[in-house]
Amino acid sequence: MNQAATNNNEVLVPRTRDAEGRPVYQDHLTPTEDTCSKVLLAKKPAPIPVIFVPGIMGTNLKKKGSDEVVWRPPNVALSFGDIFGALGTMLTWWRRDAKDRQELLDPEKTEVDDRGPVAVGESGLNEEAVRLRGWGKVSRTFYHRAMAVLEQHLDRIVSQGKVCDWWQGDGAHDPADYGEELGGMPPLGEPELFQAARYQFDVWCAGYNWLQSNRKSALAVADYIENTVIPFYQKKGEVTAETASKMKVILVTHSMGGLMARALTQIHGYARVLGVVHGVQPVSGAPAIYHHMRCGYEGVEQVVLGANAGEVTAVVARSPGALELCPSAEHRGGQPWLFVRDGAGRLLRDANGRPRAYPSGGDPYEEIYKNPDWYGLVPEQNTKYLDMSEESKKRSDMQNPRGVFNTLVDNVAKFHRHLPADSYHARTYVHYGAEDSRPSWRDMVWEGDPASLEEPGHDPRDNGNGSYNGWFGHGLPEVTAKSMNDDALRHAGLFPMSDGSGGDGTVPTDSAQSPAKAGKSKGVQASFRHGSKSKGAHNTKKGYEHAGSYNDERVQWATLYSVIKIAQAADWHPDDGCAS
Repeated sequence: MNQAATNNNEVLVPRTRDAEGRPVYQDHLTPTEDTCSKVLLAKKPAPIPVIFVPGIMGTNLKKKGSDEVVWRPPNVALSFGDIFGALGTMLTWWRRDAKDRQELLDPEKTEVDDRGPVAVGESGLNEEAVRLRGWGKVSRTFYHRAMAVLEQHLDRIVSQGKVCDWWQGDGAHDPADYGEELGGMPPLGEPELFQAARYQFDVWCAGYNWLQSNRKSALAVADYIENTVIPFYQKKGEVTAETASKMKVILVTHSMGGLMARALTQIHGYARVLGVVHGVQPVSGAPAIYHHMRCGYEGVEQVVLGANAGEVTAVVARSPGALELCPSAEHRGGQPWLFVRDGAGRLLRDANGRPRAYPSGGDPYEEIYKNPDWYGLVPEQNTKYLDMSEESKKRSDMQNPRGVFNTLVDNVAKFHRHLPADSYHARTYVHYGAEDSRPSWRDMVWEGDPASLEEPGHDPRDNGNGSYNGWFGHGLPEVTAKSMNDDALRHAGLFPMSDGSGGDGTVPTDSAQSPAKAGKSKGVQASFRHGSKSKGAHNTKKGYEHAGSYNDERVQWATLYSVIKIAQAADWHPDDGCAS
């Protein structure tokens, strides 16, 4: 047994974790002449659960009431199991058409599946413990490494009266070195670390049905905290009822999980949240969702997520959660993000002389999402993908697919109004990618001549991949990856927003930097910006890709720093007189 002596007359009993993640101290009998005292470095029961909240498509789903797997994104590692599993998943989805996908990914017929593969990493926990905490609900590739790092370092803040090595070294850096842009945030000091170390940090995971509305998912997460997480500590962690009543959690979110967490605290008013750490949040939405619904996904992702407009629209147009990712009326300050221009890059004008830049009147819901014109989110030719079931043919006019979809869009508009871009928890910390080499579909641009598409009686048809060109038409509009030129915008009387260029490949900087613009008066205490337009001695690498952002060391550092800062407000430790 490896026992470290605290002094000549004391022996430190090593600590491990049991199958439920609780501390366990194991010792053995010694000869009678061994008079050393055995010391257990134990804490009084005062937990701070850290709840990780994944992004869209990050939670595994199954058919409601059964064990049938519906959604389990491929996990990537250098193992035969993962390689064959990924190939099998891709082959399965390659065979599914738009109708199959719509039937499978139905918000009302799916639920969270906690049986996914797990990786304990350096967390110090065993597989049974991480499954109990919900790690099996979410993508192992994108989240488990970060959750293990959080568990590892938050469990080892102070030992034997000294700050542990990581916190003395890497953890002691200045936040500005990691891209903190608001200023006024000093490095963590020993008093803060000792204060936080009084508490027990446990990393849990709140997977949710990302097809449902974020309002509904938020209530499910509240239920998980109230009826699974907190009761665990009363039943297994020796926490008194008085302490449990005062306990709060820290939320760590990824992507759409940030919208869900803000719905929890800002719309539902859920009070058992001590603070929130948001990562790559599409605060005001992401035009990429428009791209996917008109063009399909790109690269290998298209096999699983949808290769064309039909496959993506069949799922997204019936998913309230996914539609809530559409740019809100506040996106880019209400300025346009969808453009129609000619082949020379000049912005076209309509019959009234107005630039073809949308939303032109600040209402993307009517101008883009509900608009059945050729450039709308779901143009008339794609109406057939809104409801591909046999039952849809029997419904009344009031229940027609376009009417149902428009009602969903109205609900999205209401959600956006109830969750404005400057509405945050009072203890909010943010990190995001702002990399110019990851353009993130900041501008959605149709390039070509749309005149023939808009002639009376014309029935425009695109190819499902963002082009109206075909055998009988050339020079017609098609989606381009090029952004709008600032001079072209000025010439049309529009305002360039150059400070928002780039992003993480999915969320543009315009959207992700909204909390930083809201500032500390709105509860945002710190904002870590990572990428080519960022500063900091430890922030010299290019910005990360959206889905895997939590695998980046800068993100992990910013999250750990933020958790310690939030923990300063905890007040339910028994020594503070909060429990008997």
